[in-house]
Amino acid sequence: MQCYLELLKRILTTGEVQYEPRTQECILGITGAQYQFSDVRESFPLVTTRQIHPRLAFEELFWKLRGERSVASLVARGVDYWNGNAFQKYLEREGLDKEIPKHTERWNTAFGAWKKRLDDREEDGDLGPIYGYQWRHWRRPVFFQRFHDGNGWVDDHWGVEEVDQLENLLEGIRERPGSRYHILNAYNPGEIGDMAIGPCPFWHQFTVYGDQLDLFMVQRSCDILLGVPYNDAQEAALLHMIAQETGLIPRRFVHSLGNVHAYLGVPPRSDFWMDPGNVMEFQIRVASVTERTGYLEVRDWYLETALGEGELNLGKDHIPNILTQLSKRPRASPRLELKRIPLLEAIQMPAKEVLKVVDYKPHKWKTNSKMAV
Repeated sequence: MQCYLELLKRILTTGEVQYEPRTQECILGITGAQYQFSDVRESFPLVTTRQIHPRLAFEELFWKLRGERSVASLVARGVDYWNGNAFQKYLEREGLDKEIPKHTERWNTAFGAWKKRLDDREEDGDLGPIYGYQWRHWRRPVFFQRFHDGNGWVDDHWGVEEVDQLENLLEGIRERPGSRYHILNAYNPGEIGDMAIGPCPFWHQFTVYGDQLDLFMVQRSCDILLGVPYNDAQEAALLHMIAQETGLIPRRFVHSLGNVHAYLGVPPRSDFWMDPGNVMEFQIRVASVTERTGYLEVRDWYLETALGEGELNLGKDHIPNILTQLSKRPRASPRLELKRIPLLEAIQMPAKEVLKVVDYKPHKWKTNSKMAV
């Protein structure tokens, strides 16, 4: 995972500050990056410089593969990091997003009440037609010419037909392995506005060489601390599962990242980044680090120099935990084992009964970072 750590440092040393309107937070970002894992069988891409909980990533993957759009089944399986986006979607749907603004005590209180209603099955937890819904229920317009339905003539009209991309993918790999159309696409421009959030990883292209299967994935938006490590684990698991289902050997995973960023939180903490002099000094300090302990010195300087986050927004600034992670030495990568169960059956089961990470020995330290909503 050295490639991931190098990307962390690249963001800290060359990133530019930007206000991000959806989350109403500031980020330090770069445009474009790519790395690859040459053999996911021998080395499963799970970060070892902090502890990742792969079961959560796997449950989310199964949720996508089932084509669902509500957080309800995720919550039932102990995955709650989509709740904030589902709640924000609820506020927008009910016209309450201006009345209950983000990063306020009122939002936190209303979110707590909404979660209680979700647990009591009084809320649907709908996220809109995101991710797996597009994989299994992509909608395309179809023109129907005038026809007789047995009772009378039906005039020419347009209708909608659903496309199951997953079924098409599996069939294509089995029947036409040399094709360059083995694709899952979650980015549907016509329905982006109906989604709680547009898909981050959105383009999955599979390629067969001999008896081996590779995956090239494009990610639109890349939360480098909280999101990307889970994305890497999830996509590598997807490669394993598609390969097993089609009788192939999983091999190379290539991850292409678009907008790659670290969250800087909200004022008053993010005020530090509004001063170009502060940004320059921070980046010089990070670039000058030669020993891993130097990142902890930069972290301490940053926390002493920047204003506090406050209890309400604690953990929205990811910089301290990125610096802590850079101070850790990577350990050997684990391996992934999966049971031989047909894919469409496996995704109905608890992920821990299908996928198992072996020999995972990460650095364990407490992190309070929060996912942006």
